[in-house]
Amino acid sequence: MTENNDRVDPRRSEPMSGDEARDEIGRGAPGRDAPPRSGPATGVEELRRRAMALGFAVVALAILSLLFAIYWQLARPILWAGTLAVLFYPLHRLVVRGLWGRESVAAVVSTGVLLAVVIIPSVFVVISLAGEARDLWPRLRDGIGPGSFERMARLLEESRFRGLAHMLLGGDPASGAVALQAKLQDVALGAQEFLLQRLKSVTRNVPSVLLQVGVTIVTFYFFLRRGPVWARGVQKALPLERDHASRLFDIAAQTINVVFRGVLLTAGAQALAAGLGYWVAGAPLPVLLSLLTFLAAVIPVVGAAAAWVPVAIALFVSGRPEAGIGLAIYGTLVVSLLDNVLRPLIIGRGMKLPLLWLFLSILGGLKLFGFLGVVAGPMVLSLALAVYRIYQEGWTEATEATRKLGPPRVDPTAKH
Repeated sequence: MTENNDRVDPRRSEPMSGDEARDEIGRGAPGRDAPPRSGPATGVEELRRRAMALGFAVVALAILSLLFAIYWQLARPILWAGTLAVLFYPLHRLVVRGLWGRESVAAVVSTGVLLAVVIIPSVFVVISLAGEARDLWPRLRDGIGPGSFERMARLLEESRFRGLAHMLLGGDPASGAVALQAKLQDVALGAQEFLLQRLKSVTRNVPSVLLQVGVTIVTFYFFLRRGPVWARGVQKALPLERDHASRLFDIAAQTINVVFRGVLLTAGAQALAAGLGYWVAGAPLPVLLSLLTFLAAVIPVVGAAAAWVPVAIALFVSGRPEAGIGLAIYGTLVVSLLDNVLRPLIIGRGMKLPLLWLFLSILGGLKLFGFLGVVAGPMVLSLALAVYRIYQEGWTEATEATRKLGPPRVDPTAKH
């Protein structure tokens, strides 16, 4: 039997002889594992590759920074659009199913719902608030009644809270009720001036406000249309494991829903109920007082009672004890009780955040983002806690794996 030393080269039609195959292996045949090259050429290529990677990183960072600076000019309307899109997305899916999968038409309908439920009522509230703020002091004085401030100042002067009242309102305790009445009037006039300045700034910047509202509406529409696709793309681009990136996005969406449904909707219901009570009791400036109730209900620890209790006391002191007592009973049994009933019902078993850090995140968010900070602050807090938990889980898994491996074994025969 003849020994077959022929090898087949895939680039040749005829087999190679044994000598040709041995020569080919010695030279490092193409298509086979050739020994790595070394020397100056390899070092130059590696240096060139690293320089190209560094240059690409610099160019990419410059472009992304410029893009971020451009979009930052419209950060608030974009954030508002994203927040509202997450909130309205379950309703949008129902509209899509009702329209047999026509995404574009469903997005238009959902945007119309946003206009009817959020934007148009907000415009009417701002207009009503402007009308009340313009005549705040005269309407407050006439609503409480003549001599009410003097009577209120006299009661404070004769109560155990005399020193505290003068410390908060300013003035000399020896000056009596007249000075305290003047301070109360100054506080009311200061609040009127503050509201008028804010409303004037809005009216002076009407084109800017309209632009931001328009950007919010248009961006909301496209977020409903393409938001899920964009979110999946961002998840893939994040330098995280897929499960971790998905968890962060889920937590952000859950926080938006919890804050809006559990905090803002509950506060809105309390403000509406309190506004009805203010109107029935004959309190002046019911729209402004409802807005104050809403803001107080949004902030943890404070609550809606911080608004309706002073109003009830003012009505009682102003010579209308029936209205003051009735408002106090209504506020206790209806307004404040709504928080205990609606919040667990709406949120269910939603995420729970530490009360202190939630309170601080809302205050810091309000200072940084304005009213949007009510949502942005808790969302950033929940994401930070999620990142901490992911890190903690990874550290625990690494520690457990190290423990199972045991201490490193040392070869006693090894030479050092």
